[in-house]
Amino acid sequence: MNVSSDVDFISVGCNCLGDCLVWGQNKLAAYGAQNFIALFDPIQSKVLATLPGHKDRVNHICWIPNINEEYKNRYSSNENELLSCSSDNTIISWKQIKGGLNYQYKVVEVLKGHSDSVTNISVLDFPDGSLLMCSTSADNTVKLWRRESLTKENIDTDTLPKWECIQSIDFTPKCMECSSLAFIPGTTIPLLAVGGLEPKIHIYIQNLDSTTLQFKKLMSLQGHQDWIRSLSFKTIVENNKDGEEEEELILASSSQDFKIRLWKISKFTAEKQKQQQLDESGNGGANLLGSLSTQLSGVTSLSTKGYLFNCNSIKYIILLDAVLSGHDDWVYSIHWSPARKDKETGKKIQEQMLISASMDKTAIVWRPDRATGIWIDESRVGDMGGNILGQYGAVFSPCSQYILSHGYNGAFHFWKQTTNQKSSFWEPQIVVSGHFGPVQDLMWSPDYSYFISCSTDRTLRLFSEWKRNNNNNNNNNNNNNNNNNNLEIISWNEIARPQIHGYDLECFTFINKKTHVIVSGAEEKIMRAFVGSQNFVDTLLNISKVQPVNDGTQRPLAANQPSLGLSNKPYFTGSSDNNENIDNNNNNNNNGEENTEDSIKMKMGGGGGDEGGGEGMDTGYFEDEIPFNPEVLSEPPFEEHLLQSSLWPEIHKFYGHGNEIIAVACSPDGMYLASTCRASSADQATVRIWNVSNWKECANLKGHTLTVVNLSFSHNSKYLLGVSRDRMWTLWERSSNSEEPFVKVISAPKSHGRIIWSGSWSHDDKFFATGARDKLVKIWNLENIKDIKNACASTLPIFGSGVTCVEFAPKSSKFTGELGDHLLAVGEDDGKITIWKSTTSTSNPKSLDWTCVHTISPLISHTLDVRRIRWRDTPIINGNSLTYQIVTCSVDHSVRIFNIKFD
Repeated sequence: MNVSSDVDFISVGCNCLGDCLVWGQNKLAAYGAQNFIALFDPIQSKVLATLPGHKDRVNHICWIPNINEEYKNRYSSNENELLSCSSDNTIISWKQIKGGLNYQYKVVEVLKGHSDSVTNISVLDFPDGSLLMCSTSADNTVKLWRRESLTKENIDTDTLPKWECIQSIDFTPKCMECSSLAFIPGTTIPLLAVGGLEPKIHIYIQNLDSTTLQFKKLMSLQGHQDWIRSLSFKTIVENNKDGEEEEELILASSSQDFKIRLWKISKFTAEKQKQQQLDESGNGGANLLGSLSTQLSGVTSLSTKGYLFNCNSIKYIILLDAVLSGHDDWVYSIHWSPARKDKETGKKIQEQMLISASMDKTAIVWRPDRATGIWIDESRVGDMGGNILGQYGAVFSPCSQYILSHGYNGAFHFWKQTTNQKSSFWEPQIVVSGHFGPVQDLMWSPDYSYFISCSTDRTLRLFSEWKRNNNNNNNNNNNNNNNNNNLEIISWNEIARPQIHGYDLECFTFINKKTHVIVSGAEEKIMRAFVGSQNFVDTLLNISKVQPVNDGTQRPLAANQPSLGLSNKPYFTGSSDNNENIDNNNNNNNNGEENTEDSIKMKMGGGGGDEGGGEGMDTGYFEDEIPFNPEVLSEPPFEEHLLQSSLWPEIHKFYGHGNEIIAVACSPDGMYLASTCRASSADQATVRIWNVSNWKECANLKGHTLTVVNLSFSHNSKYLLGVSRDRMWTLWERSSNSEEPFVKVISAPKSHGRIIWSGSWSHDDKFFATGARDKLVKIWNLENIKDIKNACASTLPIFGSGVTCVEFAPKSSKFTGELGDHLLAVGEDDGKITIWKSTTSTSNPKSLDWTCVHTISPLISHTLDVRRIRWRDTPIINGNSLTYQIVTCSVDHSVRIFNIKFD
């Protein structure tokens, strides 16, 4: 039997840092996601791969120009190398795997030299293929690194020369956080600009007299009023009066003073000297401020007019060219539009176009006016509502027809430039999304049509398949599903955000036998129940083709969260039939009220009387009418819609726990709900049982002394398993007594040597598995469970790290004998996931023999604790092969779907 795996879907948000996103000529965007790099194709809206290697948060990424190409063609060549820096004090050099796909990279070298977090890197390529890199760090130093050009041996063996640190510049007590490298116009002499926690920009030039090519300081550019956030050089070619091409260098700097400054570096010709004298004579024939000499010879500061310096006996001048004012908050990122090759003429096109991203929630495209040359804000995108803080970074696509930005909540925003006969505008596009905090819980819906993930970033996110015809003009790339028509293409997208909370979310569960009803627990003492809105049901039908089920649940049309509230308030139509599908174009009268396209009058559900069940599913009384604009979508929503219009209405609160909620589970028959909270004593470490029919507590189960971290009902709803920090598991059995619905069967003290993180039942309920930090997974036989010494049916071989998650596969009617009796997935705290299969032991029919049949490649697997693994119920059968889908989540902020194929 051959077992293979591939990753079908990856969802992860960008690190909440300024300028943590780059887009290369190779059509790949790279961004920092927790302690790894995510590579994705924005046009296809799909994360293609993740690059594990760092041990802490990735802070900055930089593509290296393709040094295998001629120098004049590198600007349009596909990159095959990458640099990244991290809070683990290291810089990693990555190279594309030879013969592999364009998104498959390997670690070439790990650079260690800084003693604290590395915050920024910039790179400069020389015509001979050698490289110069600058790195800034929280250790108050800036280091310069050099890599020699490729040798014949490097080419033959597919290796790269080593990086060498050639200089370290100490800025104590200041810390530099951004840098940029470029050549002085008309030369190959590097110029370095660094900025950080002061309002100055420090300019350095390479000292050609030094044998070690050390950099010396030229000057400090002053003008900003606050810390420098981003620096970016761009070389432009302009024609002088004689019609000759002349290179100039522009340095763009952004700051916390809300401003962007453009500094122009060019040769100080006689013409410019004459213009300088005319400017001074305009001030009454004298420079009022005079010329200020710096401490460095050969550098003169002409007040606000410019800075002069010599290089190779040629005078150069640095002038303040423009001050761009348009943002209302810190400007975190600035990027120039990349040079590109004209498709018809093959000539190099260099547009003077700049994009800036700010905490004022906008990104601005700046361009000089064609007539006057004055820089203007040509376009402004973003300006999102909701409770987000703003944009951390924005970049142009290689063709400059797209803009990709990332924001404070790890979200991406994507725009395409659309031109019609009258004007040009930026149109929002569908883009990837994901959590920006540890993902703690995850579960398929009862019908397995979608799943919800739960994170300490305080959100519940709902992902579903987007099914549409192949003749759709959307460019998204997807996999064909064997169970669907060949014309249908499928991709996974976030289509709703049921809860956006004020506390870190820890757990949730679906209520079985009900459609679209969940209960969540957070770092608060109450749990909350939610029901999917009618808008969500209609949107799910449009996007995922999931037919609605009328189970009698009364569905509000939508929900909204007050500015200072934690509860998602439900909204109902004035109609007596709340399950009616309402769209924006329905202008019919509804109970005497007029529904218009702009506004549909809604009523907010209140508390209700005792007979109404309090905050249960009844609508209760109605408060003031509130104007609302419901929207049923036919394609995945943008971030703005997810933030504001995809919430699920809250229908009940559960009170009773004394501490933060840790685990919650619902019985498969949908009758009971079990929950636990953080505990340091036996009185707190109880499992509370709630009756789903009336949401009331009906039992309080004892058996543990510390926090119960995971709960699992057997598939027949007869047993409840709890595992705990006290290193033991406890089993409760369902009883016929409604006043005492569960009774304790047995506890197993010291069943593991460390905290037990997870428990799972086999599909036939004959066995359950427990996984613990002691690196062990034990399989327990329910038939012998009261004889604790003989209850352990088998113990898997010791794992390489602590086990954080175990999950049995569901039973398939297509199982073959070769697959064994059971399949078990095991997740570890280093991100490793393994698949095990069992066969009945020949020596003891009540025990199982286990074999590891597959390990998911670390190149596509998680990098930190695997918190949950969930199998999809029905495998895909194709001839002699059987493919299961598992969805997993991790502390590394990512959610992934893997296809496990058995041949």
